[in-house]
Amino acid sequence: MIRTLRHLFLSRLLREKLLLVAFVGIGALWWLSAFADRAGAFRREAHLTTLRLGEQSQWIRNRTVIEETAQRTAGRLDPARALNGNQLVTIVAQLATEAGLKNAVSGTPATERSGQFAIHSSDFAINQADWEPLRKFYEALQARSPYISVERFALSAAPNAAARLSLNLRVVSVELVNP
Repeated sequence: MIRTLRHLFLSRLLREKLLLVAFVGIGALWWLSAFADRAGAFRREAHLTTLRLGEQSQWIRNRTVIEETAQRTAGRLDPARALNGNQLVTIVAQLATEAGLKNAVSGTPATERSGQFAIHSSDFAINQADWEPLRKFYEALQARSPYISVERFALSAAPNAAARLSLNLRVVSVELVNP
C-alpha cells in the first residue's frame, strides 16, 4: 500500500506534489492546534482538581478543630435569641420601620443547613432614604449581633438627588438546629 501511494505521489507534477504536501501540512497543523487546545484544557482542569483536593484534604485534616470551634460557638449562642428565616425578615423590617424607613423591600429568605446550624439570609433594599434613619437602622442591626449580621452592604446616592440614599444589603442569621 505504501509503495502504491509513493508511486502515485512521485508520478504527479511538481505543482501537484507541492499542493498535496501543503494540504497534508495544513491538516497536520490543524490537528496539532486542536490537540494543543485539548491538552491545555486537560492541564488546567488537572491543576484545578489538584487544588480542590488539597483544599479538601486541609478541611479533613482540620476537622476536629472545626468541630470543636463549632461546639464552642454553639455553646455561646442563646437558642432563644436565634432567628429562623421568617423571624429574620420580620425583625429586620421592624427595625427599618422603627428607624423611620418607609421604602424597605425585603426578599425571600434562603436557608443553608450545615451540621448543627441553619444559616438564613435575605436581601433588603431601602430606596430614597435620608442618612439619619439609615444610620439608626444600621446601629439597630449591629445591636442584634451575632444573631443578625450584615453580609453585604451597598449604599448609593440617587442620581437626581444626592441627599436621598439607596441601601442594598444582605442580612444573615444563625439558628441552632438539633442534628
